[in-house]
Amino acid sequence: MQLACEAELTSIGSYQVKIQDRAAGEQVALILAAKEDDMPRDWSFSWSSLWKNTNFECQNIVKLVYTDRMWGLVRYGLYPYPGSPKYLEIEQLEAYPTSQDESADRPIAPIGKWLIWYCIEIALRYCTVPENKPLVVLVSLESAVSYYRDVIMMEYLGPAPSPPGEDLYAFRFSPTAARSFCERQENQYGVPTLVNQ
Repeated sequence: MQLACEAELTSIGSYQVKIQDRAAGEQVALILAAKEDDMPRDWSFSWSSLWKNTNFECQNIVKLVYTDRMWGLVRYGLYPYPGSPKYLEIEQLEAYPTSQDESADRPIAPIGKWLIWYCIEIALRYCTVPENKPLVVLVSLESAVSYYRDVIMMEYLGPAPSPPGEDLYAFRFSPTAARSFCERQENQYGVPTLVNQ
């Protein structure tokens, strides 16, 4: 039996999510598929290059939008491809303004947590993996290790293979830990609402 159209495997639709605006309190943001025109040119990462190298049959880029402004992007992929996906890899995640300076205060929160929530929901829907295997994986820069380990509460696996001069670190969520993350997020901010487009 063939899975649904491969392009459909990388999306679960668009969602309204609750965020906290420091000035306005609780507000609603949208998570939806990004377009090529959305790729920023002034963020830390070269999203335009990433867009050109994205295979939308097994990968996707989604954005978090609030007040008609894009606040975060994530690219993820389902693997192995082709075939029945076993895990999802979060390949790039960035929130704006970028937090090169750890003291930088964003006017809204959370951004990354909602983008990770979306990725996990994709993985839970389309991947088949035993409870003791990784469902969601990612590799981060050293500057983001504490975020993924202490805030997102992913399992830290240690150094990952990386090119010379760049230190990378691996993380994973088992299916149980991934579901727990989503439950914590929904308990704190509310259950996202699917938006008909």
